[in-house]
Amino acid sequence: MSDLHHTEPVEPIEYPVSISHVVHTIRAYRPAILLSWAAVAIAYLILAVLLVIIAPSQRVTSQHFRIDFEGAQTGHYPNGVKFSTAEIVSTPLLVKVFRGNQLDRFTNFADFSRAIFILEANAQYELLAAEYQSRLADLKLSPVDRDRIQKEWESKAAAIAKNDYSINYLRNPNSPTLPETLVRKVLTDVLNEWALHAIRDQHVLRYQISILSPEVLNEMAAGDEDYIIRVQILRSKVVRVISNIDSLALIPSAIMVRTPVDGLSLQEIRLRLVEIIRFRLEPLNGIVRASGLIKNPATTLRFLESQLAYDQRGLRAAQDQADSIRQAIAVYALDQHALTPEPKEASAAGRPKPANGNGETVMPQFTDSFIDRLMALTHQSGDVEYRQRLVDEYRKATVATVPAQQEVQYDQEVLNLVRSAPAGGPTSTLGAQVSREMENSDTEVRRLISRVNEIYEIVSRNLNPATEMFALTAPPTTHTERSVSLTKLALFGGLTMLASLVLIIGACLMHARVREEERVEGYAGEELPQ
Repeated sequence: MSDLHHTEPVEPIEYPVSISHVVHTIRAYRPAILLSWAAVAIAYLILAVLLVIIAPSQRVTSQHFRIDFEGAQTGHYPNGVKFSTAEIVSTPLLVKVFRGNQLDRFTNFADFSRAIFILEANAQYELLAAEYQSRLADLKLSPVDRDRIQKEWESKAAAIAKNDYSINYLRNPNSPTLPETLVRKVLTDVLNEWALHAIRDQHVLRYQISILSPEVLNEMAAGDEDYIIRVQILRSKVVRVISNIDSLALIPSAIMVRTPVDGLSLQEIRLRLVEIIRFRLEPLNGIVRASGLIKNPATTLRFLESQLAYDQRGLRAAQDQADSIRQAIAVYALDQHALTPEPKEASAAGRPKPANGNGETVMPQFTDSFIDRLMALTHQSGDVEYRQRLVDEYRKATVATVPAQQEVQYDQEVLNLVRSAPAGGPTSTLGAQVSREMENSDTEVRRLISRVNEIYEIVSRNLNPATEMFALTAPPTTHTERSVSLTKLALFGGLTMLASLVLIIGACLMHARVREEERVEGYAGEELPQ
């Protein structure tokens, strides 16, 4: 009996991947891997250079400067007028710089004005902002910690001076070519032109007070032929000068300043003006009346009556203004007192009741009137400033009625004096004396007004002792800005090299695998590199 052998197919055994075999293969392909990786690096470098060259770019010339005048950090000039960096590159100033440097040889004004701009350039502030921005970006922060960091940032940011800026000139490849030296000069000229304009035209280094000049004493034609009218006009102008001195005296340290020539102070100038009114001008009314120098009594009376009516209207306006403020105070005080009364029932309900027989405490019931009163008491301390401002305005309005009352009384006295003037011919000697006295008074008042203007100039110089509006903090610099960031190119390059290394090694392993399969299956092939 023959043996029947049954042969079963044998499945090939797959062995696990050998790490040593992979390492050996990579080592064998090392020259090819390095050459391929270097080729990728060179290709990416060439591509990156082409992108940098082809990408849009622009050149920026910057001049850093610091604004030195007081109030720059809060956006105000020394005299309190609001300040904005947009004024530095305003159109009128750029026109002057454009024409002064004859820039029409290179470009037009429209392109020139669009190329200049102002930016903040505070490195300390930018570093602080970057630090707290990274801290606030933490998603694990609780709302309490986030609020604390935010307040900390606000306090530190408020302590940093924000008066550092840079003026910049932007050029792109399509812009007209300007010499680099000329561009830097233009940036400095813009700053100088702005400083001159602010000081000379806007008077930002002077206090906001309208100081009268000696031209205010130019006599009106209506009073050239009547002594009484001329005296009243000159007296009213001297009174205005005295009021102007009172306004100037409110400026800090103004009362301590003296004129450099004769050493007069504001108080002494005011005293001399009062003496001119009291001892020179007002006595002339009696001299003119007694000597019969009133040429046209009817015209003089009509003039004095119109002045009396004008001053009476001014007095009523001042009184009405004071009354309106007083009524506002009364209405406001009435509203506050209206909140304080409380009904007896609400008072009883607002007190806790004793415990009842069961030992339970009955909670108080709060009514609407009790809550309104509580809110009124809560806000009572917050309106102190408003009430003080109202009272201060009422005091000023009441004080302003005093000069108006004096003027009305004076007009009535002069009017009664002219009405009772005796009839008689004019005396040429007295007329010449009155004219000479008025000319002397006019000359003296003009001199005193000039002294007031000198004191105003001295006080304004003390407002900002530093005559410079700005200071250059660094030499001008020029740099090129491109739309393609070098940082991003380097990052993409690193990722490309890493990805290419993985792909190259994978390709080498695949190539080695194919060679091994060909050798096993009997295909002619080259041996693996040893």
